[in-house]
Order: sequence, then structure tokens, then C-alpha cells
Amino acid sequence: MAEKTCLGIDIGNNRAKIAVKKGGVVRRLLVDTVPDGIMKENHIISYDAMGDFLREMLKKSHVSIKNAHLCMPIHEVYLRNVSMPMMSIQQLKVNLPYEFHDYITEDMGNYIYDYAVLPDQDNDGQLHLIACAASKTLISSHQQMAKRAHIKLVSIEPANAAVFRFLEAKIKGTPEGEMPQDYAVLDLGDTSVKIHFFTKGMYEVTRSMDYGIGSASQRVSEEAGQDIHIARANLETNASGVQSESYLDDVFSDLASRIMRVMNFYNFNNRNNTLEDIYYFGGGALMEPFLNTIREAVPLNLKSISELITIKHKLTEEELLIGAQAVGMTI
Repeated sequence: MAEKTCLGIDIGNNRAKIAVKKGGVVRRLLVDTVPDGIMKENHIISYDAMGDFLREMLKKSHVSIKNAHLCMPIHEVYLRNVSMPMMSIQQLKVNLPYEFHDYITEDMGNYIYDYAVLPDQDNDGQLHLIACAASKTLISSHQQMAKRAHIKLVSIEPANAAVFRFLEAKIKGTPEGEMPQDYAVLDLGDTSVKIHFFTKGMYEVTRSMDYGIGSASQRVSEEAGQDIHIARANLETNASGVQSESYLDDVFSDLASRIMRVMNFYNFNNRNNTLEDIYYFGGGALMEPFLNTIREAVPLNLKSISELITIKHKLTEEELLIGAQAVGMTI
């Protein structure tokens, strides 16, 4: 549980989002375009420059809060659901790295390991965990970035953790004696679309597609002869009704088909799943024609992630869709 006053930070390929929480209420969402040369393919390539950029974001918005929680992209960490015999915390710290020996090819000592304990739904007496491994160099780079931004990093957590916080209230509301439902949360990002799956209320996996709504911005840029930054802004605000241009139909259809295939794969591997809804957020969530195309392709209820948000806030629907992960980091 984050503090009553803190920042939640989510850095995307094109935008940085900072949720400002004060007195237990998320009062503002700061959003700014990341300057060229700082990000490349969803990776920060200059942490000092990013720190300076975040500092300026906070300074020009007159935000002096220091404690911050950073959302780390899912592709920058290793995540595993792990079942182990009951053991002490000290024993767990010793054994946890060995759960990643098939995934980490370099020196295991170069990584930091952490975990969260999951409910024992099977009553098998085992210790059920979601375990995480992250590069020490990467963590150190984020800490240096925070130092440049004049903020204090209280926690760094993967994106699925921010998303899970929205589901917690629903999961805790499950009637006694019943299993929690299955959930799917759709991140309609610029360079990739991701679906986070939570089976029986617990995180299972994130499926990523190396193709995002930025492909629509690129098409607008080509068709209208506009700079990509201008095309992206026009697409999100639907300037001159650009979202309904026929040349975007195949882009939206392609993305929707990819989402459908991922959902079909999940259904095949989880034949008794209880999925009824898909909750969505991200830049693509601002495009109604795109959402309608997904609705036609996927036979589930498509709902805004704002329906899951129970934390007190003063944000608009659009801000919640853009800044969902930043908001989640403040919970």
C-alpha cells in the first residue's frame, strides 16, 4: 500500500505519466511527450536525460512531492509463478534465485530477486509465490534517474503489479467458498499491445504483441504527409475525424485480429476459464473506431479500466485511460 502522499510514475515510449496523490486522493495526472533521443523501442537509453526531463515535468507543474513509485515495463523483468515447500524468509532468499536458472543466462549474482506471497487456493500446504528478478544494473540506472529528478524511489514494480491493484477490490469481494474470477486487462500501447491475464484472481502471464497503435499514427503520417508527432496527436484527439479514415480500417483490423488470436490461445489452454470482460487502457483506448473493431473481433465485454478504479481521484476518463499504470502505482 503506497503512502497517502506520493507520485506514481509510468514511462512509455512516447509519453511519461506522473500521477500526483496527496492526502489519499489522486489529484492530478502530469503527461508530457518524451523528447527524441531518450527512448528507443521501449527502453530508456539515457537515464540522466530522463531524470532531467522528469525533474522539469515536476518543476513546471509546481509539484514538490518526493516519494515515488515507478512502474517498470514487463519486458525488463523476469516473472514466474512458483510453488515451493514451506520455509523461512531466510531460506526463501537463498532458494529464490535458483527458480530463474533456466531463464537467466548470465551471472545470477547480477540480479535482484523479490516475491509476493499468493493465497493457497489449493490448500496443498505449499508456498505459492509470484517471483521477480531484475538486473542490478537496471535498478541502479533507475535510482540514478530518480536522483537526477530530485525524487526518492520508494519502490520499483513491474507493470502487472500496477494493473493488479485495480483488480484487488473485485477479488476481495469474491463470496466466501468461491474461487475468484478470471480477468484480462488490455494495454493498448504505442509500440506494443499487451494482455495481462489473471487466472482465479492471480497473475498468470502477460502476452505481448510487437505491434501497437503507433502503426496507426505512422499510417496517418504517411497519408497526410505529417510529422509523426503531429500525426499521433491528431489521431488521439480525432482532429478532423481522422480516426474514421478508411485507410486506418486495415490497421485497426490487424491489431484486433492479433488480440483475438491471443485470446483464443488463452481459451485453448484454459478451457474452463470464467472470462467475461476485458478491461482496457492506453493511448489506443482514446480511439472509439479501434475499440469497436476489437468488440467485433473478441466475443467478450470490452470495458474501460476506470470501472475498476476505486481509489479517490479527480481525474477525467481520458486521464484514467492514459495514466492507468501511473495511478495504479499510487495505490
